[in-house]
Amino acid sequence: MIGERVTINSCRWSNPLNAAGATSLFAGDGAKLILNPGCGISGCQIIAHTLVEIGERSLVGAGCLICDSDMHEVPLGSPGGVRSSPIRIGSGVFIGARCIVLKGVTIGDGAVIGAGSVVVSDIPANVIAAGNPAVVHKEL
Repeated sequence: MIGERVTINSCRWSNPLNAAGATSLFAGDGAKLILNPGCGISGCQIIAHTLVEIGERSLVGAGCLICDSDMHEVPLGSPGGVRSSPIRIGSGVFIGARCIVLKGVTIGDGAVIGAGSVVVSDIPANVIAAGNPAVVHKEL
């Protein structure tokens, strides 16, 4: 689902940081990929096997990867199958360039994620988080 006033930048001239290439959106069978009104993404890969939801007015920087599954069984060849868990990104969130957001994460409203961060656990609302793994550095 793509809401009103959603911006999807997918070429280098639209954002100089889009050197990684075009935006790629994927929703598997029965999955939901929801881009709520007014959000914007730029040169990203967003992969939903269960649910990826990006809130209203949230911005996702160039070259980000948002993926709600492991994409393969862990460890490789194990009988457990591919695990997937929803990703929910709140309203008014800013995710800096080249971040990775992994399965099961919720990012609260108004949070800022620093460029290059790897988000592997929930981030509360109205904070600045950064690093690998991303941790809270400051309340807003």
